[in-house]
Amino acid sequence: MAVASRQNSRSPIVAIVGRPNVGKSSLFNRLIGTRQAITHDQPGTTRDANYAQVDWRNFHFTLVDTAGLSKEGGEIELQAQDQIKEMASSAQVLLVVVDAATMITSDDQAAARLALKSGKPVILVLGKFDTAAAAQTDHWRRLGIQTIIGVSAIHGSGTGDLLDAITSQIEAMPAPAQNPPLRLALIGRPNVGKSSLLNSMVGKQKAVVSAIPGTTRDVATETIKYHGREIELLDTAGIRRRGKIERGVEKFSALRTLSAIADADVAVLVMDASEGHVAGDMNLAGQIIDAGKGLILAMNKWDIVDKDEHTQDRLSVRIKNDFQFAWWAPLVFTSATHGANVNRLMELCVQIEERRNTQIPTGPFNRLIERLVEKQPPAGLKGRLPKINYGTQTGTNPPTFTFFATYPDLIHFGYRRYLENNLRSEWNFTGTPIRLEFRHKHGDNVRRGKDHKKS
Repeated sequence: MAVASRQNSRSPIVAIVGRPNVGKSSLFNRLIGTRQAITHDQPGTTRDANYAQVDWRNFHFTLVDTAGLSKEGGEIELQAQDQIKEMASSAQVLLVVVDAATMITSDDQAAARLALKSGKPVILVLGKFDTAAAAQTDHWRRLGIQTIIGVSAIHGSGTGDLLDAITSQIEAMPAPAQNPPLRLALIGRPNVGKSSLLNSMVGKQKAVVSAIPGTTRDVATETIKYHGREIELLDTAGIRRRGKIERGVEKFSALRTLSAIADADVAVLVMDASEGHVAGDMNLAGQIIDAGKGLILAMNKWDIVDKDEHTQDRLSVRIKNDFQFAWWAPLVFTSATHGANVNRLMELCVQIEERRNTQIPTGPFNRLIERLVEKQPPAGLKGRLPKINYGTQTGTNPPTFTFFATYPDLIHFGYRRYLENNLRSEWNFTGTPIRLEFRHKHGDNVRRGKDHKKS
């Protein structure tokens, strides 16, 4: 299963709900084809919602993994329960996940009631199905959910049937256009000037602008042309710090904003230059990178900042230091009110799209790898020495490179960063994350995204 590279900005939302520790995050990782959600035997590991775009047989949807539904827990857990309820109201399909090898619990019953009460299509997923006997699964029908599918997230069995069941409840997407619009999402906290930037880009008043945070509730879209390239602008609701997000409409808006990140090609992280950046901005940047999207950092409202000839340089150094994990993202100082550097955002967006589609020939790529390995080979552990044999580019949007090696799991994070930095030095990937994957040289690691099995 591959993460879809280009989706409709209104792609359906499919939410995974259920009590803690039944394998929701493992199922999420299996369906999207990568280890994005943290999995752990300790109940309650997932607290924030994880999301990703999924493509299955010309159907596309946003898959959302939620925290476990339970009546027990402290304040953070209670906030997570509110999140699940709001997600159930905004999703098009609900997956209620249970542990097939156990008996029905009160939390399982609560999850089923919540899902059925929403009036949305509901699928009961019998997780860990490989550990359950057939006779143990009949009692799950008492939950009142008609569609029941057994899966093993570890082995992949049943996931094809599950995806077929999901897509039977949503509309197929039309075939992509030959040259679809480039999607640029404006992301940021409330009242940083996202809607004003949209209006400045469009050249007229399209989005409602107000000093009151939260004026934008849903994802507003507007299509423009820049030097002949069609760009679809996505103006999103501001995402506040988790504990500050109110129940109801605001949580729905935040979910739509996260979905817009998954739909976009490039995201502009808009920050308020008069207030400075905060931890929430860095968290949003991390989510954009995790989604594999292009990233531009924009310090807006630059016109109202008291400054001298060194102010911009000092602030640039501070931002680059705090955003070291995204050092490759271009930084732009903008003023939506005066239109300063607004065109620069669109120019960068087009350039980043080109870099995201960069194809590196295998020959030059391997010659670079040989030089890097000869200069600094990867370190070993307890007599086991990793050796990179060869590599190749295996994807674009974002550029993805696969290295075949002995003991690939022992290749340290620092060495991976060494390879990435040198790749970026050799080829221009400014504005886009790149992904490095490491597999055994004999190919005994199943290719990511191709390991679905039908039960």
